Order: sequence, then C-alpha cells, then structure tokens
Amino acid sequence: MNAGYTPGLAGEPESSMDRMLDIFDVRPDPVVPARYLGDSDGGSRRVVDGSQILGQSIVAATKALPGRTVRTAHALFVSAADPDIPLDFTVTPIKTGRSFAGAAVTVRQELKVRTSCTVLLDNPQPDLIRRDEPAGLPVAGPDEAVPADNLPLPGREVRIVGSADINDPDEVGPPVVDAWLRYDEIPGRDDLHRAVLAHFTGHLAISTALRPHPGLGTAQAHHTLSTAPMGIAVSFHDPVKWDGWLRYHHEATFVGAGTAHIRGQISTESGRLIASFTQDAMIRSFERGPVTDMPSEARL
Repeated sequence: MNAGYTPGLAGEPESSMDRMLDIFDVRPDPVVPARYLGDSDGGSRRVVDGSQILGQSIVAATKALPGRTVRTAHALFVSAADPDIPLDFTVTPIKTGRSFAGAAVTVRQELKVRTSCTVLLDNPQPDLIRRDEPAGLPVAGPDEAVPADNLPLPGREVRIVGSADINDPDEVGPPVVDAWLRYDEIPGRDDLHRAVLAHFTGHLAISTALRPHPGLGTAQAHHTLSTAPMGIAVSFHDPVKWDGWLRYHHEATFVGAGTAHIRGQISTESGRLIASFTQDAMIRSFERGPVTDMPSEARL
C-alpha cells in the first residue's frame, strides 16, 4: 500500500512536512533514561507507516548515543501501530566501542511491541576510497516526470518517471520505479536528514512489485489485496546532504510465495549516491474477502 498522506480526520492536525519533522523529533522521557516518546500521523488511515517509525527510531538512537551517526537501521514491523496511541521508543545499547556502536530500538504502544529496529552507528571518517554510482541510469529528470497527486503532503513534491498513476491495476510496466522528491525546506540536523530519507523508503516499493502484473495494483490494497511492508533496511552513505531534487530508484527483484523483495537507492539530482535501502513486503489475496472490521478511513 502506498503511504500517501491526505488531510487529517476531523479534529486532527493537518498533515504536512513540517508536522512530520516534529513527529520524527521524538522527545526524551523526563523520568526514564534512553526512553523517547513520539506521536504519529496516519492521515486518513488508521495505521502508522512503518517508515515513519523507522525515521523516529533513527532519531531516538542518535539522541541516546550522542556524538555518533546512524550508519544503518533495520526495522521489523511485527504489529500494526495505531496513530491515536503514543509511541514509546526504548533504546538499548548492544555494544559501544571506539569506532562503532550498536543499539536495539524497541517501539511499543501500551506495552505491546510494534516494531523492533537494530541500528549501527559510527563516527564519519575521511575517504580512503570512494565509488558511489547510482543504479538504473540514465533516467528522465524531474522536469519530465509526472506529478504524483496521489501522494499529497504539503511541503513535499513527488514526481514519478513514466507513470500517470502508480496505483492503477491496469498500468503495467517493468518492476522498476523512479521517483523524484523535493522538499520546501530541508532540516538542519543530520539525524533529521536521515529520518526524512528513511521515510519515503516505504512509499512505492509494493507498487513497484505489482507493476508488471496486469489487473493488480495498490489501489486494491485492503479490498482484494492484503499488502504491508514487513521490514525495511536503510544504509546511509555520508555525506547525507542534498539541495533540490532527490531520486528514489526502486527495483523489485523477487515476487512470490506471498512476499516481495524490493531494493532501492537514493541519489541527488547531480548523481551522488547518499543511501541504499531494501524492503520485504507481504502481498496476498484475502481468502474470505477484505477485512470487514477495518475502519473505513483505512481503506484505499
């Protein structure tokens, strides 16, 4: 299912990129050390995007281990999170050495585990050698890409190469999707840079996996298709800085047995590779039709 945001439900704050930055910036618990508290934005859906929780986990680990930079983060989404219930992030150091540190971030709601994230941190080093060539080149630039109106979020612009509606079951193409993103404002802090980059890794992977298959698309999610990201891994390639457009390159390398594996890269418009990611997703049909007790706001 695509993670597009729509205006909040009645009584809820309006979805925007500014609000997402506030959500990523989890707050320290005033009583319990290495515990952080966070909110969510489900938009019109009664579910929290896993990639939002991944971004928050990155910020929580950075705050718990100051002076370190998150190099990799691997999140396993074991249970769906409710956007109306606060999130609790507990950071447990695994090993803290002179060069590298590892930590486990356990994310709970009312004592129930929702996500488990393993984070590797280090201190950035000067290049001994460097090669950062993005995959899938050449590709049409943002001026030639199609605005993705089904992924609205004020403060962020998304354009997709060669696709008028990436959710459409009748739009068939190769298992590759390139998306261009641009933010009105880029956060100043490094940990928020990484949270922002991680956030969009969950948006188009399942659409990429479904794209070659006629009659299947993410518009059917929660109707005839049961889809969800089960795990996302992201690796950051310093320096994680950009100005202007970002390119998210997605490639589904396997689809079968009710699952899909998608790999991707994030690069700047100038062609500098700044992060890589993978997603493992569930793609299954409803055996007895769609879930009937799901709130109507959660159905796309």
